[in-house]
Amino acid sequence: MDSFLIFVALLIFTFAGYIVWPSRYNVIAHGSVAGGFISIFVPVVVLSVQDNYPQSIVDLYIKVLWVGLVFFLPAMIGGFVLGRQLPTQFSFDVMDMEEYEDRVTKITKFFLIIGIVGLILSYAGMGFMPVFAEEPIAAKLFRGQYQEPYLRVAILFRTSFFIVSTIVPIACIIWYKYRSRFFLFLIMAGVFLMVSSLQRSGAFSGIVFAFIVIMSFKSRLHFIILMIILVGVFISSSFFYYIVGVRSFEGGENIWQVIGASSPDIDDQLQFMVKFDENPIWTYGRTIYGGLIPGHYKWNPSVYSLSIIAPGRDVNEVASGGLRLPLPLWGYVSFQWMGVILFSALTGVLNGIFIGILKSWIIKYKSILIRATAIIAFAAVAGPIVGFTLLNMYSIPPAIIMLFYLYRISWK
Repeated sequence: MDSFLIFVALLIFTFAGYIVWPSRYNVIAHGSVAGGFISIFVPVVVLSVQDNYPQSIVDLYIKVLWVGLVFFLPAMIGGFVLGRQLPTQFSFDVMDMEEYEDRVTKITKFFLIIGIVGLILSYAGMGFMPVFAEEPIAAKLFRGQYQEPYLRVAILFRTSFFIVSTIVPIACIIWYKYRSRFFLFLIMAGVFLMVSSLQRSGAFSGIVFAFIVIMSFKSRLHFIILMIILVGVFISSSFFYYIVGVRSFEGGENIWQVIGASSPDIDDQLQFMVKFDENPIWTYGRTIYGGLIPGHYKWNPSVYSLSIIAPGRDVNEVASGGLRLPLPLWGYVSFQWMGVILFSALTGVLNGIFIGILKSWIIKYKSILIRATAIIAFAAVAGPIVGFTLLNMYSIPPAIIMLFYLYRISWK
């Protein structure tokens, strides 16, 4: 019964977008289909990781998820209805289609080149690329001997990385529409530089999202093919570190354990709750703004979550970039049960408004470039607001750049 309750709750949170807008045009929701389902199904149903933890912790975990869900879902539905009624006056709303597409092409080329140059300079300043480092995992997390050279270029590297990862999907759509060899070169260069950091999500999410947009808008058959491919891509990504030689098979793992190891979120969350139960450190909402403060600020969500599971240890020595906790759990560690309710309800409303506005745009505009740009740009700007529980200083540069896509700001 525990596995069923956990599986259903997490599944609804992951696929809530389909509840308010069950359509192949809901491209924002498609990205979580394969990864969301498998990363929940494998650990909870196949591996039953929850059986490794005290029943009291599992019961609390289930209660937090379901209380949050009860307030999240109705709020999201209400927000969606409201979002469908809100008018917008962005650049693509008021400019001629061809004029706007030309502007998007020029802006994308300009900022993508800046981001690529920034990544090259960052690697040169660090003196290493994680994929080729002697200790790849430590290099990926910039721990130990890799921390000091990274800190010299941290702001430049993170800013450039997020700019490139945000703009790559728009560049892919431009290449698809115009078959530009120059854009293909920029895309390949940007992806190579991101892959070299061993950040799988950031490196491949842009291309995957562009592919989702293209296939979703083609036909129902293409959409079905897309879903099958996404499952295959996610499973293949589970073997990414083995493919690049960072990890090697030791003979004891089966395929489910390998897939589960690539998505340890639920195991991490339960481990977090065990440690939190032993030594509760309430955040009182300080992790909301903690990610906006440079350095290893104690209330940075990543630093905080690591400090809970590894109390007394230097977070620089922990082989993790931080835990991905579910929305209601962030509310719980902030303001206990009132936090679960407030965080879930507010995020639900904001998320519903966001999806409602996107649906209006998808129906209104037929150009694939305008559709993709509107979704990506608005997501980069509104995303930090919707995900206010995990604000990050590195999301600010892409949001600022995306303002050039949303508003007629002079960029030369």
